[in-house]
Amino acid sequence: MKKVLSFVLIACIISLAYSCNCGSKEKKNEKVESCCSQKAEIKKIVITAYLDIKTDQIEKFLTEVQEVIDKSKAEEGNAGYNLFSDLKEKNKFVFVEEWKSQAAVDTHFATEHFKKFDTLMNEVAAAPPKIKIFEVVNEK
Repeated sequence: MKKVLSFVLIACIISLAYSCNCGSKEKKNEKVESCCSQKAEIKKIVITAYLDIKTDQIEKFLTEVQEVIDKSKAEEGNAGYNLFSDLKEKNKFVFVEEWKSQAAVDTHFATEHFKKFDTLMNEVAAAPPKIKIFEVVNEK
């Protein structure tokens, strides 16, 4: 499981680096094409991580995850770090993280509290997390 989580994180970082499809011949999304051609400044990075926790491990997860939440919110590059639960499926959770830069994300992934969280997830996860990374160039 640990290799799966590490692979997912590496894949997310790589996908972030290649998320703007500037070389594409097709115009799938006019805003993305415009973003690429103008080299728009990234305002922040938003990460969503959908978690499926083993039913018998929910209490342990909720107790131990608080440390990563508190310490992540205290990081200099953090703009938001929240955990939400599904109202119907008690073992489903989602993190919504907001970071000021890619450097802040990289720093976060290298912290001891994130490494400890990775270890926790290897114990309590029922499935690999589903992670999405978004580069925000404009907010309204």
